[in-house]
Amino acid sequence: MKNHILLIEDDKIVRENTAEILDFADYKVTTASNGKIGVEKAKEFKPDLIVSDIMMPKLDGYAVFQILSRDQQCKHIPFIFLSAKTDHADIRKGMELGAADYLTKPFEESELLSAISIRLKKDNETTVNQMSKSVPELNSSALEVETIAELIELFCKRKTNKYQKGDSLFCEGNRSNHLFLVKKGLIKTFKSTEEGKEFITGFYKDKSFIGYTSSLGDFPHTENAEAIENSKVIKIEKEEIISILESNPHIALDLIELFAKNIKSTKEKLVQVAYDSVRGRTAKSLLLLAKDDPLDTIILSRADLASLTGIAKETLIRTLSDFKEEKLIETSRTFVKIINKKQLMKIN
Repeated sequence: MKNHILLIEDDKIVRENTAEILDFADYKVTTASNGKIGVEKAKEFKPDLIVSDIMMPKLDGYAVFQILSRDQQCKHIPFIFLSAKTDHADIRKGMELGAADYLTKPFEESELLSAISIRLKKDNETTVNQMSKSVPELNSSALEVETIAELIELFCKRKTNKYQKGDSLFCEGNRSNHLFLVKKGLIKTFKSTEEGKEFITGFYKDKSFIGYTSSLGDFPHTENAEAIENSKVIKIEKEEIISILESNPHIALDLIELFAKNIKSTKEKLVQVAYDSVRGRTAKSLLLLAKDDPLDTIILSRADLASLTGIAKETLIRTLSDFKEEKLIETSRTFVKIINKKQLMKIN
């Protein structure tokens, strides 16, 4: 059976062109010319996914989403916003409401189809997870684990949520009822300045927890999280984590220690950015990123590495060139490899 897409768009040309794209991609398409009609058709047809413009007469896209989220039969329908707006605050508002994705106009056909395909696949995986009997059994096993490593291994047996490069896990200001566990891939957390610049606060690799300050502390996320390579992530309900910790006091202490180390690492990095020289910051960033890699290799864009280090991209490139001439590292367009760790550790 074809997946049913409801397209809400007030611009006739955009609406017809987008509907044609979806039709060619073998989706069943229903269209609405404004938000009010969109709400009516959503309640009538119960589509598998809604693609909606934001700035529209009668009701804007945000209002449509909020109305449908209060409807018992429509609140689970995934939602993708379309808008010419590119301001981070507008994107964040959509993500805070719970939208599945946000595309800015003009967009490529492949972007739209990819976003829809990923969202529908995630929705199907969620349905399978809810129907699966293996999760309660795993919960029972999780109550008897002895170490954090055992707990992580149990969680890693679950169905995963797939995030493509550039996909957002959560945004600053969001509240979350989930703890995220990176099964495979690489996730960055960052804060955005008023000028739109990024300051990277951390990188999370395989078998790392992320988002615990919001999920366990019951307050909004203080940073953004984004996949910087295709990643597999497991979402763990807050209630389950609390149940496990209540049943395993020793695990609770280990988990608190793990989270405290991560927070301490972030604070140390902030101090490093404030006081270390450019060479010192760059050296420490390289050592941090290569810490768990047996080959001492970092695969990261120069822009992300510069953001993590707290310096301009051009300054980073010059510093890496200096390190290369000093035979401390080897570089290519895609990676940096540390070849003299001892000397790198001496740089302040």
